[in-house]
Amino acid sequence: MKDPRLALFYSVVVPGLGQIYLGERAKGWTFLCMGAGVVVSLIISHTAVACFLMGGIYLAVMIPAALDAFQTASGRPRTFSGDTIPYVIAMLFLVGPFAIPLLWQSQKFSPRAKIVWTIVVIGIALLSIAAMTFVASFLERLMKSGQIV
Repeated sequence: MKDPRLALFYSVVVPGLGQIYLGERAKGWTFLCMGAGVVVSLIISHTAVACFLMGGIYLAVMIPAALDAFQTASGRPRTFSGDTIPYVIAMLFLVGPFAIPLLWQSQKFSPRAKIVWTIVVIGIALLSIAAMTFVASFLERLMKSGQIV
């Protein structure tokens, strides 16, 4: 029997570590991937607004992970499965490609829907990267020309 408080602590510090501690590796890596998405977002855009938004998204990943780890270690019925369609879709939009493991673990989506959602999420991520690269290049040219100080 594993210590529920330790499982809870691990998932609060790093979402997914509690699940890995409990031997639920697939679920643990899924939460770790989503948490990594939040960290990558903070590294890329470290403005106050981004930190505020990412803090909320981190809580949306961390709280279910911590509750799940605690309930699993305690032998209690789980109140959060992470398998609901709205939660999976919300995580796909909030965390992007880092939530794809959550999608593929879900039993609520058909194989075809999983493929379509994966393509859509990766497409949105690539378009976002291209748009940000274009905007950054444009702003850099403006700054070099002296139009933006």
